Amino acid sequence: MKKALAIVLIFGFVLVDFLFFHDVFKPGEIVTFPQYLTGVLSIPVVVISALFLLRGDGFRSASASHHQGRQ
Repeated sequence: MKKALAIVLIFGFVLVDFLFFHDVFKPGEIVTFPQYLTGVLSIPVVVISALFLLRGDGFRSASASHHQGRQ
């Protein structure tokens, strides 16, 4: 279920980014702040989703075990 959500997030944000950049290069089109913000904020969402798909559930648990070892 989590992997399906990650895939949907990646495809959704790639689609939004494509539409955003399509508008940026259209002559005479005005790009608003929310459009820029959506484009910028989609980058970490896509990166985190891709890391989840590549590493699976282990990337969070490995991080947690690393912090437990310091105690």
